[in-house]
Amino acid sequence: MNSKKKKSFLYFFAGFVYILIILGLAFSFSGCCITAYLADLSKSKSTESTAAGSNEADTQETTTSAATVDTTEGGTTASDQQSSESKLKEIGQKFDQFITSGADTVEIFSFIDANIKDADPELATVMVAKVIEISEEKKFDFTDKFTSHGIQTAISDALGGEYIVDMEMLKNTTDVKLKDLIAETISRKYKIISVEGFFMPIVDYVAYDAYREFITEEMNSFMDIYLDESVQPAVLDLGIVISSDEFLGRINKAFKYLADYPDSPRYAKVKQLNAGRLRVYLGGIDNTPVFDDSNKIYPEKLAEIEDFAVKYEGAELGDILKSYLALLSSENYIHTAKIDEFLQNF
Repeated sequence: MNSKKKKSFLYFFAGFVYILIILGLAFSFSGCCITAYLADLSKSKSTESTAAGSNEADTQETTTSAATVDTTEGGTTASDQQSSESKLKEIGQKFDQFITSGADTVEIFSFIDANIKDADPELATVMVAKVIEISEEKKFDFTDKFTSHGIQTAISDALGGEYIVDMEMLKNTTDVKLKDLIAETISRKYKIISVEGFFMPIVDYVAYDAYREFITEEMNSFMDIYLDESVQPAVLDLGIVISSDEFLGRINKAFKYLADYPDSPRYAKVKQLNAGRLRVYLGGIDNTPVFDDSNKIYPEKLAEIEDFAVKYEGAELGDILKSYLALLSSENYIHTAKIDEFLQNF
């Protein structure tokens, strides 16, 4: 793509940024570094070795006995444990090499597919989280391919002029150029959505189902949150495109995650996602307004918020809705600077 064309696309794409933030699709994980995992593994092994050495005299007989356990009946020898730790370290180091060398995501997926069964849940989670992070980052560069001459028209034609994307229809297109692009899209675990009439890729969290049995409960819960958005984005074309009931349900699910996993390296990202959702729901967005032209709240929206405050009473979401209703009352249900301040403080 030449610089003039790319600059033009960037201006066009800027209109999507707010939507993408709300969807939580552009993010990176902190605390997910593979080297940190390897350091923890080495530290754990060192601690175990030191503890074993200090008690060697008292446990020599027990250790000798344990080392001769019949593994055919489910026993685990010290040698087996050492071999397992060595295998984990080897997988972690090789994965780190893939990352530091800037390997293509298709190669990274192939490595994960071949090794995830031999990883423990923590290492599996680190690998899956990292490849999601990379996929999210590279999604914007990959989007450039969708600005290539004729691609948008080819997608539209393959979908019969519709904007609801059916990946099966796109896979079966007779357009060779588009067929190759769709195959690459799927191999990178992306799917296509339409945003304001522009077809673009997003991470397909359904494609990560194959890894669910190997990762931690926390990572599964995190993926559940983003799976909802992947299957049906809540905000498109500057409006909420799912029911308010489902939208608030997603917000409540994210609050539960934040309460259950306060130490998660993904905590800040889910909190940011929820903050954006709350601002959209309570403050409104172009095609889903909350306040009328005189800045007064729509009566039906007020009644809806009151109903949800009752439904989620006792939950953090319910507390926020109650606080918002109290503020609205004090401001005579007018959108004021205090309302803006409330919305910005999530």
